[in-house]
Amino acid sequence: AHLPIADQHQVSTLGELLKTNRIKSQRQFIYQLWKTKAPSNPEEAYKGYMDVAAAVDKKFYSNVGYGFQSDRGHIFLKYGKPSNVMTVDTEVDAPPYEIWYYNNMAQTRQTNVRFIFYNPTLSHNDFRLLHSTCLGQKVNPAWEVELYKSVPQERQGNTIDATQVGENWNRNA
Repeated sequence: AHLPIADQHQVSTLGELLKTNRIKSQRQFIYQLWKTKAPSNPEEAYKGYMDVAAAVDKKFYSNVGYGFQSDRGHIFLKYGKPSNVMTVDTEVDAPPYEIWYYNNMAQTRQTNVRFIFYNPTLSHNDFRLLHSTCLGQKVNPAWEVELYKSVPQERQGNTIDATQVGENWNRNA
């Protein structure tokens, strides 16, 4: 659950610690992480974060894994609650998908940021990050073709490397 908020250089250390059974070292790492993030009260900041992580786990849990391990859980823990979410479950040409909107993103100093998650397997809560406009996150120029792959005849341009599909009155993405 701490992976989304760990700095780049801490990610490999955290990964190695999780592979071991050295509880004392794991606790020391978590303590140092929170001492850096909230020097005045690391324990309170840790408890607050773990409350959010537990809620994220519950909301995004699937048969694939913990909710905080999912793409939506990771983004939520890293960037916080989105400004708005558009959920589409009944579009004929696409699997269920969500578009998360962030009006202002302090971490990247961006505005008008979007994340598109989709559920290609149709398994319960198995949404995967398809595309984002966020710096440092997955960028997929062909996200539209991937989302609407059930209608390959509607791809625009070369069918091999097309990045868009034609407009349709029922397409919301």
